[in-house]
Amino acid sequence: MYIGKLALVTGVTQKAIRHYENLGLIPAPERKGNYRFYKQLDIQLIKMIKQAQAVGFSLSEIATLAEIKAQEKRFPLEIAQQLLKDKQLQILQKKAELERIEKDLLFLEQELTEMYGAEKTS
Repeated sequence: MYIGKLALVTGVTQKAIRHYENLGLIPAPERKGNYRFYKQLDIQLIKMIKQAQAVGFSLSEIATLAEIKAQEKRFPLEIAQQLLKDKQLQILQKKAELERIEKDLLFLEQELTEMYGAEKTS
């Protein structure tokens, strides 16, 4: 399939597809004349990239996996699993931070109400 069809099927722009190629996230496609020709595997790879981004992975984090895969000629599952664990830990830390901020906001609201709430009734 050509790049326009790949973009349509995956929901990413042609520019993004070319960017993924430049980063090595998807393999360089075959050429038919001047046109790039993509395979079913490219659809799966792009969907996986989108999924990884949706859960907080950056393209550089994804590119690290792609580089290792290219060097070792196999998908580095153990590294991917560690990255997933690291991301889960980051999420738990962010969640704890947000809960602390929420408590601080509630405390601030309570203090403001106690300090200035009496002025409304006066």
